[in-house]
Order: sequence, then structure tokens, then C-alpha cells
Amino acid sequence: MLSEVLPWWLGLTGLWVLTLSTPSWPELVAAGVAAVPCAFAARAARRAVGGAWRPRAGWLRWLLAVPGTAVRESGRALVEVLRHPRAGRFDTLELPAEPDAVHEARAACAAAVVGSTPGTMVVATPENSSAERELVVHRLLEGGSRVLDEVRR
Repeated sequence: MLSEVLPWWLGLTGLWVLTLSTPSWPELVAAGVAAVPCAFAARAARRAVGGAWRPRAGWLRWLLAVPGTAVRESGRALVEVLRHPRAGRFDTLELPAEPDAVHEARAACAAAVVGSTPGTMVVATPENSSAERELVVHRLLEGGSRVLDEVRR
């Protein structure tokens, strides 16, 4: 149980801390305390849906691509939406062939990382089958995305 709750707690606490403009001890304590029930709720939710995730530590490198991609895409996305309010298209993102537990973890982590950039968001994860290892994404901008490239690897 601790091996699952602890990473959730660390991630949720870190997410809170990232939203702070000037971290202070009371804010850090509040982040840590508030993340405890959320970490247990995340574990309960995963168990309720029967998920069996097997994330890989190497996926943390995806986070390195987020800041630069988010900055680059922010201006482009604003201009694109102002010019073409109905801009965007649906696309599929092919994922590597992996065991089900790893694929499910990759899809969940990818949805969070891809969704943190303004140019792309995950809208669906098709039912698992050995042939379908993909995510359906909405792409607002044309061209490549470093975040999508990282998730595909």
C-alpha cells in the first residue's frame, strides 16, 4: 500500500508546490497534509476500476519537455484560436507495444503530461486490445510537439 500511496503523495504535493508563486513553510505543510487523503483516494480509485499500472521511471524525462513546449505553444495557440475559432483536429498517437499494465500506466501518464501543454490534449484511450495501443488526441497546432515525441518512445 505504501509503495503506491507514497508516489501519489509526492506527486500531488509537488503539483501543489508548483502552483505557488512564493513557497512558504505554511504552504508546504498545507500541501503535504492536503495530499494525504488525495493519495489514498487515488489508490482507491485505481483499485475501483481494476487498474494495474506499471509505470517506468524513465517516463519522468517527459516532464523535461513540458516547460519549453508549453511556452512555445501558448503564443501559437492564442494566435491560432483568434484567427480560426474552430481550429484543431483529432489525431491518433501510436504507443509502443507493451504489456497491459505498462500500457495503461503509459496512457494515464501521457494524458497528464500531454494535457499540460496548450497545443494538445488527450480525449480518449480506446479499449485495450493487443492491436490497439493508441491515444486519441485533439491537436490545436500543426507541426511537431516534443512532448508527443517523448510519449511515443
